[in-house]
Amino acid sequence: MDQGALSLASSNVLYIGDSLFADLVDAKREYGWITAAVTPEVGFEVKVQAQADYVLVERTIEFLINALRLVQDELGPGQRSEEDLGVLDSIERLVSRWRDRETALLGNPFGSVFRARYQPSLFAHSLRRYCDLYMNNIGSLRNYSPEHRFYPEQDFRLLAHEINRRGGDECWDLEEVLEN
Repeated sequence: MDQGALSLASSNVLYIGDSLFADLVDAKREYGWITAAVTPEVGFEVKVQAQADYVLVERTIEFLINALRLVQDELGPGQRSEEDLGVLDSIERLVSRWRDRETALLGNPFGSVFRARYQPSLFAHSLRRYCDLYMNNIGSLRNYSPEHRFYPEQDFRLLAHEINRRGGDECWDLEEVLEN
């Protein structure tokens, strides 16, 4: 091959598309190209997520879920009383109400295109799997050199057990738990 010829090797092509399943999946699967999705919903969600109401909702949900974890840690591995279960149920209902509020702030009955309630949606999973980056519009690239190389964050493609391994030991030794 002539050294001056354009190489279509995966490291030399950034494929930008606006349809995940119509073009980006094939570009990634068939050619191994670096892919970028233009997803206008990102811009809307970033604006919503910057609002004080949304930040309050996110922090409240995080606080309540942490409270659930702490309560269960305090209760230990034994049987739960009716009162214990009642406390857990009431906190879980609060989390659910705050999640409803979060969905309402996103302005449509389905919430985020990226989440189904609090779990990543099929679209989000596919975006993560087939796209190396995504943006709300092509203009987002204007601050980068044409020779810029994009590298995903290391935690971006990790599974839950891999993330915990990096942040500390969250796994328990069963023998140790049974001894206490």
